[in-house]
Amino acid sequence: MENNTKKQRLFNLPETKGNFQIKGVVKGTKKNNFYTEKQTRTGKEMRIVNFGLEYDEGRDLYIGFTGIEQEKVYFYKKPEEKGKKGTSQPVSWANRFKFAEDPKNEGFRLIGKNLGLTKVTNEKGEQVNDKKVLTDYDACAEIRNNLKDGESVFVKGSISYRSNRDDKGNIKRYKSMEPSQISLCAPCEFDSEKFKAQNNFNQVIVFMGIEKEVEDDKETGRYVISGKVVTYSNIEDVEFILDPVDEKQKKLAMTFRKKVKPYWALKVSGHVQASVQVEEVAVDDGWGEEDEMEKVSTPVKREYIVTGADPTTIEKDLYSKEAIEEAMQKIRNANKAEESYGSDSDDSGWGDSSLGEVDEEDEEW
Repeated sequence: MENNTKKQRLFNLPETKGNFQIKGVVKGTKKNNFYTEKQTRTGKEMRIVNFGLEYDEGRDLYIGFTGIEQEKVYFYKKPEEKGKKGTSQPVSWANRFKFAEDPKNEGFRLIGKNLGLTKVTNEKGEQVNDKKVLTDYDACAEIRNNLKDGESVFVKGSISYRSNRDDKGNIKRYKSMEPSQISLCAPCEFDSEKFKAQNNFNQVIVFMGIEKEVEDDKETGRYVISGKVVTYSNIEDVEFILDPVDEKQKKLAMTFRKKVKPYWALKVSGHVQASVQVEEVAVDDGWGEEDEMEKVSTPVKREYIVTGADPTTIEKDLYSKEAIEEAMQKIRNANKAEESYGSDSDDSGWGDSSLGEVDEEDEEW
């Protein structure tokens, strides 16, 4: 969701950022919830898109975002000299298209979504993506008009975190993939010997601990890495999964347990994947015995599987216990006031960190 105005920040800890990139085959554009138009409580027009991305045969992740009419949009122009600051220009919502067309504004680029969902012929006679930069609101319409089932697209963006309390007082935590680019790419050929799933992420976390995963009072064989991420306005508790499927991953788990201390920050990386949740149901087959069958439950769970970490990114002092607690106390105080007013190598032990690297630029764009 677009947010062009931010509240004054309560603390000075740098944000711990995360990114993702996924390549897959589009699904779900014919469903009723693919594109929705609504109005906010304040009467602003709102658009929502949701579609699936089959990143590996039989495995889907879902991408979605919301766009709302804004009072202003922002354009940015890079500085002519290195080391200098660029120029940011606010523009009225009604003038967002005209501003870019005016020759005197050459060099300014809208801060928004990068889309390439149709093809044009370039000067060399080649078919290339028709690159557009649009607000979230306009991007929703562009996706509705042009995205089709069966097309292969590349999606990249950032990972955002939030939490809230439900009616029973339980804290619900959410990880969201916020796309910054959606563009047509070479077809995904799942049956090709050269095919390799591209569903990567990386994330800087403030490490808090690693424990064996337990479900229904039984160990699953996997580990849960717990940590914190620092956002612009909050500090969120997060969890990631480490699955020791081979010796390299077993060594990675031991590296976390022996070499990383709580409140150290570092970048982890791995794969975003759909984990099909199942439940066992007893089926009476008429022969006097019960046959244990598996029934797929919905929705499919999205998991962030850590496969590596970058030891060169370790920061031991910046996110100390004292610094984190001080920031969290400021957040709690602000919330109370608001309520009152109604308002790299195999032998390194660090796994394969390259698997989760997110390219700054992608050739398909």
